[in-house]
Amino acid sequence: MNPYKPGQTFASDVAYAVNHSLDLPRLRSVVGEHVAAAVRDERIVRSEHILIGGSGDSLFAALSVAPAFRRWTGIATEAKTAMELARYETALLTPRDLVISVSNSGSSSRARETVLLAKDRGATTLGITGSLTGALARQADLVVHRPVSEVPDLPAHYGRCFLNLTEYLAVLYALYAFALALGVKHGRISAAVQAAQLAEIERAIAAQADIAARIEPGIIALAKELDGIDTIWAIGAGPSRGTAQYSAAKFHEQMPINGIGGDLEEWAHLEYFLTLKWGRRSVVMVIAPPGNSLDRAQEMVRGIGDAGGRAIVVNAGSEIPFPPAFARVDLGYPIEEWLSPLIYHLPAQLLVLHMAARAGIDHIPRRRVDDTWLIAKGIVRDTAKALS
Repeated sequence: MNPYKPGQTFASDVAYAVNHSLDLPRLRSVVGEHVAAAVRDERIVRSEHILIGGSGDSLFAALSVAPAFRRWTGIATEAKTAMELARYETALLTPRDLVISVSNSGSSSRARETVLLAKDRGATTLGITGSLTGALARQADLVVHRPVSEVPDLPAHYGRCFLNLTEYLAVLYALYAFALALGVKHGRISAAVQAAQLAEIERAIAAQADIAARIEPGIIALAKELDGIDTIWAIGAGPSRGTAQYSAAKFHEQMPINGIGGDLEEWAHLEYFLTLKWGRRSVVMVIAPPGNSLDRAQEMVRGIGDAGGRAIVVNAGSEIPFPPAFARVDLGYPIEEWLSPLIYHLPAQLLVLHMAARAGIDHIPRRRVDDTWLIAKGIVRDTAKALS
């Protein structure tokens, strides 16, 4: 049975989730308190290298914010998968390293392992999590709690999508807030810049519902055009690489169809050849905010079309010229490139919801059958001594 109603829209659900699950005043207060405590810690202040690790949406948030970290703090920063960080980087850590491990639940096996192995090497650890009682919060040296409540009164068959969305926004907020505070501490940016950036971040979060309502009619039409596809790519560069990964993940978590997140430049070197073979079956979302890679995104749109594929441009500003594309989603909300992940995730989420409704999917995201053991109950090492 398809539980969706004919002509159903989801922008009002975005508004409801942001207002009831993601309470901005509370988020500002709690994150601000924890961030302020973290940057007072001398171990944090003296860090010379920052590594951020996570899995799934936590990883995508880390990839999205990492480019801003060095610009604001002056400290070399890398974002890695939790597996890569835990098993292949912790053996190289020193007390001058800061490891930020991100887990919404606080129970992810690899996120917890990252902290244990980093501490074993003498590095400072910071957990960013939605749970103050989870293992990650108990094990990390310092914690930034990003509070998000369950979304009440949304249907069970898709309400979890909006909880995931608000958790993602809250993690982005926590990472941005920490980077800005550390930047002030190191004298790289002023308190006035910090305040202005935080205000812009909060405006972007508050604008989610208006943006969703603006783009949803076009998304509904696009979902109809994409009936029956089995694969979709999302590509971006810089902060948009994380947005592309997040966007692609929604398709295989929620439909599920094959969602593939990739690097903007690498499409020209690799997937171009597949597009020549697949033609219209090759559907590519090009995440293209104004910024350092906009000109290359414009070239990619042309290249996708020339190869026979279908490019979906996600940008903000109808005045920005693009080669002819299969579809264009104009968010209508100007925002600097480093903060663009806060809003550029919305088209994919809405598109997945409407594609799922059309396809008769009865429950999204798809439900696990393993009681989460594969991500939260597997092997966790507590010493880096056996790692080379």
